[in-house]
Amino acid sequence: MRGFLKKLSLAQNDDTKSSTHPLHACGAVEASCSKTAPLNESPLPEFIIAMDFGTTFSGFAYTRTGDATPEIRDNCRWPFANKAGAAAYCKHQTSLYYVPKVTQDGQFHLELKEWGWEAFVAYHNAFTDFQRSTNLPHTSTSFTNTLDYSERLLRKVGFFAYKFKLYLSPTEADWLSLPPLPWNLKPQILIVDYLRKLTELIMDIMKAGIRGDFSLRDVQWCLTVPAIWEEEAKQLMRTYAEMAGMITGNLCPNNCKASPYPLKIILEPEAASVCCQNEAGQNLKIAPGDRILVADLGGGTLDIVVHQILEVNDKGIAKVKEAIPSYGEIGGGTFVDDRFFDHLKRRIPCFEEYRSKVPSIGLDFYNWWKKVMPDFDGDGYEATFNLVGNELAKDWKEYDMHRGSVRHSNEYSRLHFSAVDFRAIFEPDVEKVISLIEKGIKDVKILMVVGGFSASPYLRKRIRQTFGGRVAEIITPMDPGRAICRGAVELHRRSGYIQARVSRRTYGICCTRDYKVGDPHELLERDDDQKLKCRRVFTVFVRKGTEVVVGKKEKRSYFPVYHGQRAIQFDLYSSPRENPCYTTEEDAKKEGSFVIDISKGKSKDKKREIEVTMLFGDSIINVTAARKNFGSRKDEECYETAAALPSGLRLSAVLN
Repeated sequence: MRGFLKKLSLAQNDDTKSSTHPLHACGAVEASCSKTAPLNESPLPEFIIAMDFGTTFSGFAYTRTGDATPEIRDNCRWPFANKAGAAAYCKHQTSLYYVPKVTQDGQFHLELKEWGWEAFVAYHNAFTDFQRSTNLPHTSTSFTNTLDYSERLLRKVGFFAYKFKLYLSPTEADWLSLPPLPWNLKPQILIVDYLRKLTELIMDIMKAGIRGDFSLRDVQWCLTVPAIWEEEAKQLMRTYAEMAGMITGNLCPNNCKASPYPLKIILEPEAASVCCQNEAGQNLKIAPGDRILVADLGGGTLDIVVHQILEVNDKGIAKVKEAIPSYGEIGGGTFVDDRFFDHLKRRIPCFEEYRSKVPSIGLDFYNWWKKVMPDFDGDGYEATFNLVGNELAKDWKEYDMHRGSVRHSNEYSRLHFSAVDFRAIFEPDVEKVISLIEKGIKDVKILMVVGGFSASPYLRKRIRQTFGGRVAEIITPMDPGRAICRGAVELHRRSGYIQARVSRRTYGICCTRDYKVGDPHELLERDDDQKLKCRRVFTVFVRKGTEVVVGKKEKRSYFPVYHGQRAIQFDLYSSPRENPCYTTEEDAKKEGSFVIDISKGKSKDKKREIEVTMLFGDSIINVTAARKNFGSRKDEECYETAAALPSGLRLSAVLN
C-alpha cells in the first residue's frame, strides 16, 4: 500500500483550498481488519440493560422497552455479600480469584475460580489455611525474601485480582504503579472474565424475575465508561464486551446466543446527570441557556462534564449540549484507600515487612477502614484499631527496640486515628475534586455531584463550603452509586438528549499532497509521474475545541497516488493540537486503519474516487469509505479495524 490522493473541497481550510495542491493519502503498514457482524435486522429489544463496570464495585440497571411508563430497576442482592460482611449495596465487588493449575508440560498457570464477593471470601479462606499450614515464625527478621514468598503464595493459594479496571488507562496505571500481573494473566483476561461472569449473573436474575426463556437476544446493552479515558480504553471495553459474549461479532465465542444489538457506549457523567434530573423532577428550576456541571467522582476517575440547557419541557430538561470539552483526572476512593495504607506504613515502619509474612493483616485493616471511613465528616471524628493479641504489635515493638526507640506499651496495643489523621488521608483527593470543579464552575447554575466517592460526608461538606454560595443548587443523590446505571438506561431512551459535543482532540486522515514550501525534507518523495509530494500530512476532519452536532457528517474524496494501485489504506489520526500539520508530530496518535480493495476499477487508474465520511454521533464516531465511480453494489462489505478507536469509533469500508 502506498497511498491515495485527496480531492479538494470547500470544507478545507485556507491552506488547502488551492487547486494547485491536491492531497494524497499516505500508505504505510498493512492494516489488521476483521469482518464485522451483519447489521441487526431484529425488532426492538425487549429490555435495555446498562452495566457500570467500576474500579472497586460494578452494577447494572434495566427497564422494559415496551412499557408505557418504563420503570428502571437495579439489583442490591449479590452472591456471598453477607458472608463477606458487606452492607446492602447496588453494586458487586469488582474482584476475581484465580487458582494455580499445572499444565501437561509441568508449567503453572492461573484459572478463574470465583468472582465478586465470593472471590473475596474464597481467597481469604484459602490464605488463612495457607498461613496455618506453613507455620511461619512471626519475627520481624524471620522472612526476608518476599519475592520468593510471593511466588510460593501464587503456587499454593493463587491470585486475588482487584482494581484491574485501572489497567485500561495507561495514565492511571502509571500513577498507581500497578504491579505486573502474574504468569498467564493479562488485563484483557481479567476484564473479559469479569464482564462474562457479571453478564451470566444478570441473565440468571432476569430469567428468575422475568421469564425462564429470557436470553441475551432480548437485550440492548449499554456500557458506561469514564469521560476522561483515552479513546483506546473506551474502544477496548467494546472489544472486551464482545469477547465476553455480550454482543455479536467475530470475537464473540457464541454469536447465536449473544445480543444482536450494537453496544451503546455511554459516558458516566452524562448518565449520572440524567439520573439526578429524574430524581429532582419538577423541583429543578432550570431554563434554556443555564449550565449544569456534573462531577462524577468514582473509585479511580474524577470526571467533569458541563452541559448547557437547550430545551426544557413539562417533564424537565429535554436537550443539552456540551458547553466545554469534558475533562478530569485520575483520583477518588481507590486513591484514598491507598493513602490509608501509606499512612499505616509511616505509623508502623515494619508494617510492609509484616504484611509480606502475613498478608491477611492487609485485609483486616482494609475491612476496618471501610467500616470507619464513611462516617468521617471532618469534625472531631476518631477511630481506633485494636492490636491486642496481634503479632503485629509484637513485631512493631521489637522493631523499635532494635533501633533504640520504644513507645508506651499502649501505643503498640491500639492504633488511634484522629480527625487530623483522617483529613491527611482524604485531603489530597478532596483538594483535587475542588480544583477540578473550580475549573468549570463559571456561569454554572446547578452542580451535580455523583459517584461512589461523593458519598463521603467530608467531601460533600467541602464542596458545599466552597461552592454553596456560587451556584443556585447543589444536588447530591441519596444513593450516588445508583446514578450511573440508572442514568445510562434513561439516556439510551432519550436518543436526542445530547445535541452536540465539544471535540477533545483533532481528528483527521494521514495523507500525501503536492509539495509546499516549508515541508520537512524527510517527508518529501516523487510519485511515479515524478511530481514532488509531501507524505504523512495531517488533514483535519474536526478540530479540537470545535462544537460537533450529533449526527453531523464530514466528507472528503480520495484518489490513488500510483498508476495500477490495487488497494488504499486509510489511517485515522488524532492530535491534542488545534492545527496539527503532520502525523509525524510527537503528540499525534494513530487511532486505527483499514484497507479498501480498488483493483476492480483499474481502468479509471488515478481517477478512481473513494469518499471518506466521518459521522459524529453520541459518544461514537463512525468512519466509512465508499467507492464512488467504480465497482458494483453486489460486492458491498463492511470491515472493522482491530485497532483502538475513540469511544467505540468504527472504521468501515463500504464497497459500492
